[in-house]
Amino acid sequence: MDQYILENILSRLPPKDLYTCQRVCKYWYSIISNIISSPFSIFITSPTAVLNYNACLSNEDVEKAWKKVPKPGGMHTKYIRLIGSYNGLICLRYEDYNMALWNPCTGLFKTVKNNFQCIDYPFCGFGPNSSTAAGGYVIVLGCKYFVRFGVMNDKLGQYVWKSIQHNKDYVYRESIGVLVNGNLHWPACWGIRKKVILYNLDEGKLEEFKGPDKQETTNFRIGNFKGNLCATFKDGRMFEIWVMKDYRVEESWMWLYNIEGFVLHDALVPLGFLKNGDIIIEVDRRFIARYSFAYKTAKVLRFLRGTKSSAVSFVETLAKPNI
Repeated sequence: MDQYILENILSRLPPKDLYTCQRVCKYWYSIISNIISSPFSIFITSPTAVLNYNACLSNEDVEKAWKKVPKPGGMHTKYIRLIGSYNGLICLRYEDYNMALWNPCTGLFKTVKNNFQCIDYPFCGFGPNSSTAAGGYVIVLGCKYFVRFGVMNDKLGQYVWKSIQHNKDYVYRESIGVLVNGNLHWPACWGIRKKVILYNLDEGKLEEFKGPDKQETTNFRIGNFKGNLCATFKDGRMFEIWVMKDYRVEESWMWLYNIEGFVLHDALVPLGFLKNGDIIIEVDRRFIARYSFAYKTAKVLRFLRGTKSSAVSFVETLAKPNI
């Protein structure tokens, strides 16, 4: 069978079946390893649904390619808040301020008890616990003047909640943290200054560094560009994408691309980049779109339901939410 045809067939299988098919032979193992390592999926809330990377590249009706994902059993609530994604797990907040770690591919989930009764979080995030060799995860919930974070140790299998204070009254431009270089980041403004707020997962503290020097622009957002931190701004009738070439080196911010055709829109959040160079973006919390830099055209992939609906990119794995 032609390799392209085989890869196209296998890429449509769910991760659980892919890992089983890897055992067929070395040839299949090599092809599937490449499939697993490269694609990402887009996860949205309200309603919960997933779109695979390969559907973004195809010429089919992408709106129909979205796969509805039933909420975990036991999560009996209409309201869910997306906290973040890491290693194939989705972190959600639901009723009674509790959290859930959920793998949409396997359906497994774990409830994380939380007595932090804050109605809303200006910023939040989910990532690896890199502070110890034992591994685990970190959940970050940020309020106005303090941050609460839950740290799980894999060996213990439970979360320990701690709080730290921060003194500056930032205006956060996006609530869900972007994971780059093992740390969580949020775009923020302090006066007219654009800042990237960093939660140092190793040291458990908030830090900051400057965004690109573009004071005349508006609607500062950040994302992950092939492992590097990137930023988007609205400058007149177009959006600009900048990338930080050297991590935490403020002078290394450099212009990368322009995105045209979104004159009436206010904010673009980068979700991921396709193999052909196209970008997947969330626009104004209203819809998900694919933009081609080559042809300067955009295609809507999915309309979102209401301002409380959120989107995040994640890699499909068989990771377990607990040990």
